[in-house]
Amino acid sequence: MNPAQPPVISTPARRRLAVFFKIAGICVLIALLHIPLAMTHGVLRERQSFQTQATEEIAGLWGRQQIVTGPVLAVPYVYKAWVTHAKVVGEKVVQVGDWELTPATAYFLPEMLAVNGKVEPEVRHRGIYDTVVYSTKLKLAGFFQPDFIAAGIRAERIDWSRAQLLFGVSDVHGVRAVGPLRSADGREAVFESVTDALLPLAAKVTGANQGERQEFNFDATVQGSGQLKIAPVGKNTTVALQSPWPAPSFTGAALPVARTVGADGFTAEWQSAHFSRGFAQSWTDRLAKSPEVLGRITTAGFGVNFLQPVDAYSVVERAQKYGVLFFVLVFTVCFLFEVTAALRIHPLQYALVGAALCLFFLGFLALAEFWPTAWAYGAAAGACTLLVTAYAWNFLKTGRRTLVIGGGLAATYGYLYFVLKSQDFALIAGTAALFAALALVMFCTRRINWYELELAGTGKVAPAKP
Repeated sequence: MNPAQPPVISTPARRRLAVFFKIAGICVLIALLHIPLAMTHGVLRERQSFQTQATEEIAGLWGRQQIVTGPVLAVPYVYKAWVTHAKVVGEKVVQVGDWELTPATAYFLPEMLAVNGKVEPEVRHRGIYDTVVYSTKLKLAGFFQPDFIAAGIRAERIDWSRAQLLFGVSDVHGVRAVGPLRSADGREAVFESVTDALLPLAAKVTGANQGERQEFNFDATVQGSGQLKIAPVGKNTTVALQSPWPAPSFTGAALPVARTVGADGFTAEWQSAHFSRGFAQSWTDRLAKSPEVLGRITTAGFGVNFLQPVDAYSVVERAQKYGVLFFVLVFTVCFLFEVTAALRIHPLQYALVGAALCLFFLGFLALAEFWPTAWAYGAAAGACTLLVTAYAWNFLKTGRRTLVIGGGLAATYGYLYFVLKSQDFALIAGTAALFAALALVMFCTRRINWYELELAGTGKVAPAKP
């Protein structure tokens, strides 16, 4: 053998090598198609950020998510504390101490709190983006039973003349009206805005005395967006909400004990007891940091999210996760036609089909901003199926093969829509579809002898040996 001449590769070896490079090329192409797929995902993120910006603009003008906190009874008092002062004695500065009366505030939560409200949500628009806002009128009633003896506070040191009932929400901009505060004897007090209190609104408490039951009731009209929560400040708290919104999502530290959800709206009731809240019934700013207590109170809140029935962006995002599935299924069918029908399909033709499959996700995203999700999905899937089918007609040569590509792609789009709508069963449905597709490919290729086949030309596929 002449060492200057290259070795001669046998025909079966060339066939196997051609099949290997073809499969490798298809795999590389699928990997490269992740680039435009990732670009469509980037466009989705950008549109979601625009939606978030529009939602924030509406919420800033109307009112953000609201957590209703209160009422809280705040009663000033004084206590004796050892206070040291610097004093000059002769030529030296010495520390001199003495007992002095120091101001403090005791806070008491209601023994019983009942909240009833009707929430009226609506959809507001900013450009092409929507957000859910609401207006609610709450009725709050209950009573206080402050126990200063248990708190170690002497009755003569309590300043009832400065006692206040505090109330607040997380976004005061959304408060439209509060009060007046009505007591059991019929007297009324107006809520005013305060800056140096635990909560931003306060009403003067009149006729209060040590050990007496202090009843209250008042109304509050609050605007917000997206979410409404009530903090369970009562030792026993009951909350009842009703709304015509058909798609609520109950959230927070507790779920309703009773609820009814239908096409005409929902009603929900919550109950909360003090031992499940995680904060005390009373405290003083002498011994506890009131902002920390307030944080624990708001964390214990519960309520409802007003969700839009269909979030198109979330459906598009879930659909993009199945992009590789379309590449694999369509390319597998095309490759099988190559090895079984001796066709020649150029890598560029594979790439153009893959580009059309990527374009589906961009079209779905663009149409979903203006049309209902089902219509947008159907239009994008139909356009992509027609485009791929019409192009495949040129290199598959027969209508039967083209029908296999077009029908299979349409069926895949239809099944994917079923998976997207069945969120709870998406995993099992997707797994079942992959299993069925793999089983079909294994069945169709069970008689192919992969060691003796040609990708093109006049060669025939060698039958499998018995």
